[in-house]
Amino acid sequence: MNNFRKQYTYVLKSIKKDNQLLPKLSVKDKHYVICGGTRGIGFSIAETLALNGAKVSIFGKTKNYHKKLENTIYSASEKICEATKKVNCLPILCDIRNTNEINMGVNQCIDNFGPIDGVVLNASALCLNSTLKQTEKEIDLMNGINIKGSFMFGQKCLQTMETRKGHMIIIAPPLEMLNNDDWWIQHLFYSMSKFNMSLMANFWNKEFPNIAVNTLWPRTTINTAPVRNILGGQEMVNISRSAQIMGDAAYIIFCSDPSVNNGKNFIDDEVCSSLDIDVEQYRVNKDVKEKELMPDFFC
Repeated sequence: MNNFRKQYTYVLKSIKKDNQLLPKLSVKDKHYVICGGTRGIGFSIAETLALNGAKVSIFGKTKNYHKKLENTIYSASEKICEATKKVNCLPILCDIRNTNEINMGVNQCIDNFGPIDGVVLNASALCLNSTLKQTEKEIDLMNGINIKGSFMFGQKCLQTMETRKGHMIIIAPPLEMLNNDDWWIQHLFYSMSKFNMSLMANFWNKEFPNIAVNTLWPRTTINTAPVRNILGGQEMVNISRSAQIMGDAAYIIFCSDPSVNNGKNFIDDEVCSSLDIDVEQYRVNKDVKEKELMPDFFC
């Protein structure tokens, strides 16, 4: 983490409001599928949608408790149902590296909650290593989840939404970051895998003109398991934002007009600021100033 702090500092940014994000739609009684919904960003998006009246199906592969990971796919669903006081969250055990599990899971959630109105592709593997240190096991994991898994899960959901209007959000970086060397030099394969997800968003919205497909990415590091366990522990958590900012941003995007918000690369605080939401509320440590937050690679 200290290497990050030596190289980067968070700079407060003047954000121009996007008036096209003004709410036009309601998520109430609509069905949203969140891939990677057990914890962190995916869970926050699912919970926010459910609290606003949506039905959510969360997909994840954690079925047993782990000391370093909050929630199983089942306990995550229970928490959402308890928060909403409704049975409006369906847990689906699914490893998106397995196409049969994807197909069965998507069919199951449609049988329970009806046609899919929106999708979040959030499941991702993070293995940050330079080229010579990247192992074949890590490469297979990132390829299987970030590239193949995201594509196959997205493909199945797009197939079900093809004749209907729908909306998809992919948790992936803006393509403009392709020209930022910092994205590539120390973790080439991870970045390759994440930008494959960005490319899916960039072209699926053209291949499926009735389905809006956008990316969403955080400005700062987010208090998630990878940040706590891989990137920098509690020290980095203290200079991060909570996952709620991503939940609120995704909710705003889903409430906006998909005919105009399509093929865009959104950043979480830009989305929230467009609706005059005070982004300072999302700091994990309220004593830390905005300018001291850690930028996420590398907004």
